[in-house]
Amino acid sequence: MSQIIYGIHPVEEALKSPHIQLEKILIATQKPTPPFQSILHLACQRQIPVIYTQKETLEQMARGGLHQNIVAITKEISYVDLEEILSRWKEETTKALFLILDGIQDPQNFGSLIRTALGCGVHGIIIPKDRAVGITPTVIKASAGATAHLPIAKVTNLSRTIEALQKVGIWVYGASGEVKEKIYELDLSSDVAIVIGAEGKGIRPLVKKKCDRLFSIPMKGPLTSFNASVSGGMILYEVMRQRSLCK
Repeated sequence: MSQIIYGIHPVEEALKSPHIQLEKILIATQKPTPPFQSILHLACQRQIPVIYTQKETLEQMARGGLHQNIVAITKEISYVDLEEILSRWKEETTKALFLILDGIQDPQNFGSLIRTALGCGVHGIIIPKDRAVGITPTVIKASAGATAHLPIAKVTNLSRTIEALQKVGIWVYGASGEVKEKIYELDLSSDVAIVIGAEGKGIRPLVKKKCDRLFSIPMKGPLTSFNASVSGGMILYEVMRQRSLCK
């Protein structure tokens, strides 16, 4: 089954990834700027056909998304299983960092979280099969192409997945606005997985019970929580900060 990727950065990152099989690229400009020239060079190296077409065609394909005059058609981006993510972590011989997303449904939030996770050294993202957004063209665009480089596992049961992580020595910490313990009071320098819940609902009770510890992000004002992608950015950066102090 084919899938589309649109936007300059997502297409360029897809071309750089050996894990994504592009079928062809469609461009709606006759005067390629330097970013387009880079894409054309990569497409030539990988022997991927480039077709020049009308802007209206791309607008229909992107369904209103900001395509920036370029769309790529690829085989559907596949998910990996939990064992593969764990295997990649063990091969790197670095402290584990996984991101578990419990029911994120907004594609912009999911895409932003993928981009942040890649930039913060996350080994892999884990999402549930049901009641959560998957890898869609909007998610790929929002991630600025990060989906081409970061493995994402889709699992049937998050609670069992957490147990599997704990069995290999990974501490699982869940973000929960109502608890008193703050994120900077945790030791995040060990092997950890961070759980972030759905927009407005947070982590589901059964998943929350499986976490080793819960923490909150301190905030001021009348609101009770940050946006999911903003929370993810602050949490993952705190992990990076603590680990940099341990070197």
